[in-house]
Amino acid sequence: MPKRKQYQIVDARVEVCSGGPDPSILVAEVELMPQTAKGKPVFYTLSEAEGMPAFYKTKESVFDKLMNPDEDVISDIVNKHTLYEGESYADFFENHRDIECYEGLRYLIYIMRADWDTTKAFIKKTKGKLLSEIEIPKSDAEEDWENGEDED
Repeated sequence: MPKRKQYQIVDARVEVCSGGPDPSILVAEVELMPQTAKGKPVFYTLSEAEGMPAFYKTKESVFDKLMNPDEDVISDIVNKHTLYEGESYADFFENHRDIECYEGLRYLIYIMRADWDTTKAFIKKTKGKLLSEIEIPKSDAEEDWENGEDED
């Protein structure tokens, strides 16, 4: 079995982008530093609209680009950097074995779906730590999946 990459949490953030009459879009991003000799930061980003998640992996932050959507920019991100997108989190949890940096993506789901105060405290507590050193609480979406419940 190949050795898992170790990632240090550099920073994370979450915001809500509301488009007026359009549904709200939530965006969460975590910057991770691979613990290798030539480690360069990697950004994992989660965008959620109406409970439908899309995860992206990039070499630089796309957070602001997703928060201030420009159709051409969004299309470029989706076409070049999508790790996973689905109609719900259930498929993500069900088929996670081949998904890159699964724990980092669980981290994103948790910080996006927890209440704001909990999210801020969790991010502060986990900055500078290795993903493997922290316990990521289950999000409501993960608990629903485990209980066989449909998401709202």
